Amino acid sequence: MLTKSATRRLLVALLTVTAAITGLCYPLSDATYWWHDSSQYSRVIVNARDGIEMRPKQWFAQDKLITDYTIANADVVGRDKAAQEYKATRDLLRSYGLAVGTYISGTIVIPESKETHWPWSAVPLEWMPASSQYNGNWPGMDYRKIIDVTDPATRHAFQQGIKRLWEQTPAPVRFIDNAGIHRSAGKSQPWSSYCANIEEIRKIGESMGSLQIFNLSLHVGEMSDEETSQLIKAVGKGGILLEMPWHENIRKNPAATERARLRYRELLDAGMGIIMATPGTEPPQELVNWVRTWRKPTDHLYFAGVFWKAPDAKLYGAGALQ
Repeated sequence: MLTKSATRRLLVALLTVTAAITGLCYPLSDATYWWHDSSQYSRVIVNARDGIEMRPKQWFAQDKLITDYTIANADVVGRDKAAQEYKATRDLLRSYGLAVGTYISGTIVIPESKETHWPWSAVPLEWMPASSQYNGNWPGMDYRKIIDVTDPATRHAFQQGIKRLWEQTPAPVRFIDNAGIHRSAGKSQPWSSYCANIEEIRKIGESMGSLQIFNLSLHVGEMSDEETSQLIKAVGKGGILLEMPWHENIRKNPAATERARLRYRELLDAGMGIIMATPGTEPPQELVNWVRTWRKPTDHLYFAGVFWKAPDAKLYGAGALQ
């Protein structure tokens, strides 16, 4: 009897052969993606990993977007094998009608020897000039260096590294993690500098035909008017993902909740896409119910979902947001 790992390897091999025989081989540049109608189905799959190809096709029948898909154990299977598995599974997902994006950190560099993902998840430290400036390390991972976003030369060298990686793996969507931390969410660099970095990365992606989605640590209702304007200008018609869309402390405070509602409306009315995420699980019904009270049918407003579980129609279907 085949083990789960052996079964997955066999399936990927079959997918690769099938793609070659049937012509399920796509041109280098994926078709473009634009925000789909969230009033009909609001799920967006975030942080998909190897193993998604084993899930039933019907789970994804209504999905339109996977923000990012990666092979998480490329250091174990080898980069050539990881690249082969990545292409076979991405082609399968695209045959379902899904836009499949890539993942990159928006502020972190790591030594190439520490990279475990395919496509690479961060700009290699070795690609950065010796003069680059840093703002400390990721907690508990000293090898993960955080760039100083206030230094234009460092920022631009970093962005060229992102562009180089994106040229290796064309995609319609780019998910940029660790893009910024607002003062309301913890220790941070200047918000204006984060926004400068976001805008510059967005423009690189747009020049390559991609839609950019930035993961931010942010309580939207705590932004000032100036900070809100900076974010709108930086993100443009791209999007943001928020892992604390309606934090418990905000939820318990009616005034803070109202500030959040007003800011959400301002961001959405500006044309920005927003993905509300609860890492590792589905959105709580309480969050969905609250959003239902103020969303518009034309909003680019979504909830993040996991790939390893069948979607709950009560959370994502058209009836959930009426």
